[in-house]
Amino acid sequence: MKKFLQLPLRKFLSVGIILLFFFLSSAWADSLIKKASPGEEKSALDKSLVLKKSEQEKILGQIRQKYSRAEAFSGRFTQKTTYVDTNETTLSMGRIWIQGPDKMRWEYKIPGKQLLVSDGKTIWYYTPDLNQVMLGKVKEIKEARVLVNLLAKLKPVQKGLQLELNRTSDRLAVKLQPQIEDKAPPFKSLEIIFSAADLMLKETRMEDLFANKIVITYKWESGPDPTLPAAHFSFIPPQGCDVMPLGQ
Repeated sequence: MKKFLQLPLRKFLSVGIILLFFFLSSAWADSLIKKASPGEEKSALDKSLVLKKSEQEKILGQIRQKYSRAEAFSGRFTQKTTYVDTNETTLSMGRIWIQGPDKMRWEYKIPGKQLLVSDGKTIWYYTPDLNQVMLGKVKEIKEARVLVNLLAKLKPVQKGLQLELNRTSDRLAVKLQPQIEDKAPPFKSLEIIFSAADLMLKETRMEDLFANKIVITYKWESGPDPTLPAAHFSFIPPQGCDVMPLGQ
Protein backbone atom coordinates (compact mmCIF):
# COMPACT_ATOMS: atom_id res chain seq x y z
CA MET A 1 0.00 0.00 0.00
CA LYS A 2 2.89 2.36 0.72
CA LYS A 3 4.09 1.85 -2.82
CA PHE A 4 0.78 3.17 -4.11
CA LEU A 5 0.74 6.16 -1.79
CA GLN A 6 4.23 7.20 -2.82
CA LEU A 7 3.53 7.23 -6.56
CA PRO A 8 3.58 10.71 -8.11
CA LEU A 9 0.20 11.92 -9.26
CA ARG A 10 1.12 11.78 -12.95
CA LYS A 11 1.99 8.08 -12.49
CA PHE A 12 -1.69 7.19 -12.20
CA LEU A 13 -3.40 10.20 -13.80
CA SER A 14 -3.23 10.74 -17.54
CA VAL A 15 -6.31 9.55 -20.22
CA GLY A 16 -7.01 8.84 -19.91
CA ILE A 17 -8.46 7.93 -19.39
CA ILE A 18 -9.13 8.88 -22.72
CA LEU A 19 -11.74 9.36 -24.50
CA LEU A 20 -11.13 12.02 -22.53
CA PHE A 21 -8.91 10.30 -21.13
CA PHE A 22 -7.36 9.27 -17.83
CA PHE A 23 -5.78 6.08 -16.57
CA LEU A 24 -5.21 4.63 -13.09
CA SER A 25 -2.08 2.52 -13.19
CA SER A 26 -3.04 0.14 -10.33
CA ALA A 27 0.60 -0.29 -9.41
CA TRP A 28 -0.38 -2.08 -6.21
CA ALA A 29 -1.87 -5.02 -8.18
CA ASP A 30 1.05 -7.40 -7.59
CA SER A 31 -1.19 -10.42 -7.77
CA LEU A 32 -1.91 -9.72 -11.46
CA ILE A 33 1.56 -8.65 -12.60
CA LYS A 34 3.02 -10.59 -15.52
CA LYS A 35 6.02 -10.29 -17.82
CA ALA A 36 5.30 -8.56 -21.10
CA SER A 37 5.81 -10.73 -24.17
CA PRO A 38 8.29 -9.55 -26.82
CA GLY A 39 6.44 -7.60 -29.46
CA GLU A 40 3.23 -7.55 -27.42
CA GLU A 41 0.96 -4.53 -27.95
CA LYS A 42 2.23 -4.04 -31.50
CA SER A 43 0.02 -1.49 -33.18
CA ALA A 44 -2.69 -2.86 -35.46
CA LEU A 45 -2.07 0.11 -37.75
CA ASP A 46 1.52 -0.65 -38.76
CA LYS A 47 0.47 -0.81 -42.43
CA SER A 48 -1.93 2.08 -42.23
CA LEU A 49 -2.39 4.90 -44.71
CA VAL A 50 -1.85 8.51 -43.70
CA LEU A 51 -4.86 10.47 -44.89
CA LYS A 52 -4.75 13.72 -46.82
CA LYS A 53 -5.57 16.94 -45.00
CA SER A 54 -9.03 17.25 -46.57
CA GLU A 55 -9.88 13.67 -45.60
CA GLN A 56 -8.58 14.22 -42.08
CA GLU A 57 -10.73 17.32 -41.63
CA LYS A 58 -13.84 15.45 -42.78
CA ILE A 59 -13.31 12.46 -40.46
CA LEU A 60 -12.31 14.57 -37.46
CA GLY A 61 -15.48 16.62 -37.98
CA GLN A 62 -17.53 13.42 -37.86
CA ILE A 63 -15.78 12.37 -34.64
CA ARG A 64 -16.41 15.76 -33.03
CA GLN A 65 -20.06 15.61 -33.99
CA LYS A 66 -20.51 12.10 -32.60
CA TYR A 67 -18.89 12.76 -29.22
CA SER A 68 -20.19 16.28 -28.61
CA ARG A 69 -23.81 15.11 -28.51
CA ALA A 70 -25.41 14.71 -25.10
CA GLU A 71 -25.73 10.95 -25.54
CA ALA A 72 -24.54 8.17 -23.26
CA PHE A 73 -22.54 5.02 -24.00
CA SER A 74 -21.71 2.23 -21.56
CA GLY A 75 -19.49 -0.80 -21.70
CA ARG A 76 -16.46 -2.54 -20.27
CA PHE A 77 -12.76 -1.83 -20.48
CA THR A 78 -9.52 -3.73 -20.04
CA GLN A 79 -6.36 -1.81 -19.20
CA LYS A 80 -2.77 -3.00 -19.46
CA THR A 81 0.00 -0.85 -18.00
CA THR A 82 3.57 -1.87 -18.83
CA TYR A 83 6.30 -0.33 -16.68
CA VAL A 84 9.53 0.55 -18.45
CA ASP A 85 11.74 0.06 -15.38
CA THR A 86 10.63 -3.55 -14.72
CA ASN A 87 9.04 -4.61 -18.05
CA GLU A 88 6.10 -5.85 -16.00
CA THR A 89 2.45 -5.44 -16.87
CA THR A 90 -0.53 -4.89 -14.59
CA LEU A 91 -4.03 -5.79 -15.70
CA SER A 92 -7.16 -3.87 -14.66
CA MET A 93 -10.80 -4.30 -15.68
CA GLY A 94 -14.06 -2.54 -15.05
CA ARG A 95 -17.04 -0.66 -16.42
CA ILE A 96 -17.14 2.69 -18.20
CA TRP A 97 -19.80 5.26 -19.04
CA ILE A 98 -19.23 8.30 -21.22
CA GLN A 99 -21.59 11.11 -22.14
CA GLY A 100 -20.80 13.92 -24.56
CA PRO A 101 -19.09 16.19 -24.51
CA ASP A 102 -17.14 15.76 -21.27
CA LYS A 103 -18.72 13.41 -18.73
CA MET A 104 -17.26 10.06 -17.73
CA ARG A 105 -17.39 7.37 -15.08
CA TRP A 106 -14.79 4.60 -14.68
CA GLU A 107 -15.50 1.84 -12.15
CA TYR A 108 -12.46 -0.36 -11.64
CA LYS A 109 -13.43 -3.86 -10.45
CA ILE A 110 -10.21 -5.85 -10.89
CA PRO A 111 -7.82 -6.13 -9.13
CA GLY A 112 -9.53 -3.81 -6.63
CA LYS A 113 -12.32 -1.28 -6.53
CA GLN A 114 -11.54 2.29 -7.61
CA LEU A 115 -13.72 5.01 -9.06
CA LEU A 116 -12.82 7.86 -11.41
CA VAL A 117 -15.70 10.17 -12.27
CA SER A 118 -16.04 13.63 -13.80
CA ASP A 119 -18.96 15.92 -14.66
CA GLY A 120 -16.71 17.94 -16.97
CA LYS A 121 -15.82 20.51 -14.32
CA THR A 122 -14.76 18.42 -11.32
CA ILE A 123 -12.85 15.14 -11.10
CA TRP A 124 -13.18 12.66 -8.23
CA TYR A 125 -10.84 9.69 -7.71
CA TYR A 126 -12.09 7.40 -4.94
CA THR A 127 -10.21 4.47 -3.40
CA PRO A 128 -12.51 2.56 -1.00
CA ASP A 129 -9.66 0.51 0.52
CA LEU A 130 -7.98 3.74 1.62
CA ASN A 131 -11.26 5.48 2.45
CA GLN A 132 -9.83 8.35 0.42
CA VAL A 133 -11.08 10.59 -2.38
CA MET A 134 -8.88 12.92 -4.41
CA LEU A 135 -10.71 15.95 -5.77
CA GLY A 136 -9.69 18.43 -8.46
CA LYS A 137 -11.00 21.01 -10.91
CA VAL A 138 -10.60 20.23 -14.61
CA LYS A 139 -9.50 23.79 -15.46
CA GLU A 140 -6.69 23.59 -12.89
CA ILE A 141 -5.16 20.30 -14.11
CA LYS A 142 -3.37 20.40 -17.45
CA GLU A 143 -3.95 16.72 -18.20
CA ALA A 144 -7.65 17.22 -17.60
CA ARG A 145 -7.84 20.37 -19.73
CA VAL A 146 -6.27 18.48 -22.62
CA LEU A 147 -8.03 15.15 -22.28
CA VAL A 148 -11.38 15.36 -20.53
CA ASN A 149 -13.32 16.36 -23.65
CA LEU A 150 -10.70 15.57 -26.27
CA LEU A 151 -12.96 13.61 -28.62
CA ALA A 152 -15.51 16.40 -28.80
CA LYS A 153 -12.77 18.85 -29.84
CA LEU A 154 -10.47 16.84 -32.14
CA LYS A 155 -9.23 19.18 -34.84
CA PRO A 156 -6.44 19.01 -37.45
CA VAL A 157 -4.60 21.71 -35.50
CA GLN A 158 -4.50 20.99 -31.77
CA LYS A 159 -2.94 23.56 -29.45
CA GLY A 160 0.42 22.24 -28.31
CA LEU A 161 -0.05 18.91 -30.10
CA GLN A 162 0.89 17.42 -33.46
CA LEU A 163 -1.97 15.37 -34.95
CA GLU A 164 -1.86 12.65 -37.58
CA LEU A 165 -4.80 10.55 -38.81
CA ASN A 166 -4.18 7.09 -40.25
CA ARG A 167 -6.54 4.36 -41.43
CA THR A 168 -6.75 0.70 -42.38
CA SER A 169 -9.76 -1.04 -43.91
CA ASP A 170 -11.55 -1.26 -40.57
CA ARG A 171 -9.88 1.18 -38.18
CA LEU A 172 -8.95 4.84 -37.83
CA ALA A 173 -6.13 6.03 -35.60
CA VAL A 174 -5.56 9.56 -34.35
CA LYS A 175 -1.96 9.98 -33.21
CA LEU A 176 -1.10 12.90 -30.93
CA GLN A 177 2.35 14.04 -29.84
CA PRO A 178 3.28 17.15 -27.87
CA GLN A 179 5.17 19.80 -29.76
CA ILE A 180 8.84 20.11 -28.92
CA GLU A 181 8.43 23.54 -27.35
CA ASP A 182 5.93 22.23 -24.79
CA LYS A 183 7.97 22.14 -21.56
CA ALA A 184 5.22 20.43 -19.54
CA PRO A 185 3.43 17.98 -21.87
CA PRO A 186 0.57 15.81 -20.56
CA PHE A 187 2.06 12.66 -22.14
CA LYS A 188 4.77 11.53 -24.55
CA SER A 189 2.34 10.16 -27.12
CA LEU A 190 -1.31 9.16 -27.43
CA GLU A 191 -3.01 7.04 -30.09
CA ILE A 192 -6.81 6.88 -30.19
CA ILE A 193 -8.22 4.08 -32.32
CA PHE A 194 -11.78 4.04 -33.68
CA SER A 195 -13.88 1.65 -35.71
CA ALA A 196 -13.94 2.93 -39.29
CA ALA A 197 -17.54 1.77 -39.65
CA ASP A 198 -19.21 3.70 -36.82
CA LEU A 199 -16.39 5.76 -35.19
CA MET A 200 -16.83 3.97 -31.85
CA LEU A 201 -13.78 4.12 -29.64
CA LYS A 202 -11.92 0.80 -29.75
CA GLU A 203 -8.61 1.42 -28.02
CA THR A 204 -6.32 4.06 -26.56
CA ARG A 205 -2.53 3.69 -26.44
CA MET A 206 -0.55 6.10 -24.33
CA GLU A 207 3.10 6.50 -23.42
CA ASP A 208 3.22 8.57 -20.25
CA LEU A 209 5.93 10.94 -19.07
CA PHE A 210 7.71 8.05 -17.34
CA ALA A 211 7.79 6.06 -20.65
CA ASN A 212 5.29 3.55 -19.25
CA LYS A 213 2.82 2.22 -21.82
CA ILE A 214 -0.91 2.15 -21.09
CA VAL A 215 -3.26 0.30 -23.45
CA ILE A 216 -7.02 0.40 -22.85
CA THR A 217 -9.47 -1.58 -24.97
CA TYR A 218 -13.22 -0.91 -24.92
CA LYS A 219 -16.22 -3.17 -25.47
CA TRP A 220 -19.36 -1.06 -25.75
CA GLU A 221 -22.61 -2.71 -24.69
CA SER A 222 -25.12 0.13 -24.96
CA GLY A 223 -25.51 3.43 -26.76
CA PRO A 224 -26.26 5.93 -27.91
CA ASP A 225 -28.73 6.23 -25.05
CA PRO A 226 -30.60 9.17 -23.51
CA THR A 227 -28.61 11.28 -21.06
CA LEU A 228 -27.99 9.76 -17.66
CA PRO A 229 -28.85 11.49 -14.35
CA ALA A 230 -26.31 14.12 -13.29
CA ALA A 231 -25.63 12.11 -10.13
CA HIS A 232 -24.06 9.36 -12.25
CA PHE A 233 -21.19 11.70 -13.10
CA SER A 234 -20.62 13.17 -9.66
CA PHE A 235 -19.50 11.83 -6.29
CA ILE A 236 -20.36 12.52 -2.67
CA PRO A 237 -17.57 11.34 -0.34
CA PRO A 238 -18.76 8.91 2.35
CA GLN A 239 -18.82 10.15 5.91
CA GLY A 240 -15.37 10.04 7.45
CA CYS A 241 -13.64 9.78 4.06
CA ASP A 242 -10.33 11.61 3.68
CA VAL A 243 -10.56 14.29 0.98
CA MET A 244 -7.29 15.27 -0.70
CA PRO A 245 -6.42 17.66 -3.56
CA LEU A 246 -5.89 16.13 -6.99
CA GLY A 247 -3.31 17.57 -9.31
CA GLN A 248 -1.17 19.37 -6.75
